[in-house]
Amino acid sequence: MKIRKWLTVAAVAIAAVVSLSIIYENVSSPPVGVNQGMQAPDFTLERGDVEGEKMSLKDQEGQFVILNLWASWCEPCIEELPLLSDMHTSYKDDGVVVLAVNMTTYERQIDNAFEFLDEHPVEMPILMDYDGEFLATYPLQALPTTYLINEDGVIVDIIVGELTDEMVERRITPFIDQRTA
Repeated sequence: MKIRKWLTVAAVAIAAVVSLSIIYENVSSPPVGVNQGMQAPDFTLERGDVEGEKMSLKDQEGQFVILNLWASWCEPCIEELPLLSDMHTSYKDDGVVVLAVNMTTYERQIDNAFEFLDEHPVEMPILMDYDGEFLATYPLQALPTTYLINEDGVIVDIIVGELTDEMVERRITPFIDQRTA
């Protein structure tokens, strides 16, 4: 009987230690990446569409930012770029900017992104993550990924996957309408 009692006490003690270590790990570890409701971390990247220029998120202060992550080999990225370019053209005078960040470290060859852009020109700024620094701040779950960042620099939505007209209507246009009202 005494052995059974000690085994029970030992099992409870081990369970308590494991539970407490899991709780400690979850509480003490910061969340990975950036999430909805967080302040969007600033970044500065070279422009791929204007040689020698750099652009930062801070440069967009006071504007609604649609931040898109893409690569030239990604079919859904390719499909949505014209839609994003049209949105940039349509809303840039209303304080809405689309920034397309090429995940350059994911390209098979850096020239692939430039060749793609030569064949499929877009109107929005194209930023290049040459050294993966952006990727370290905004970890990639999937391509494409689009962050919606309000005028105060807060991430208000994250869309993983290809944007469609319906998604723009349902998830992006309400923010733009609020901005332009």
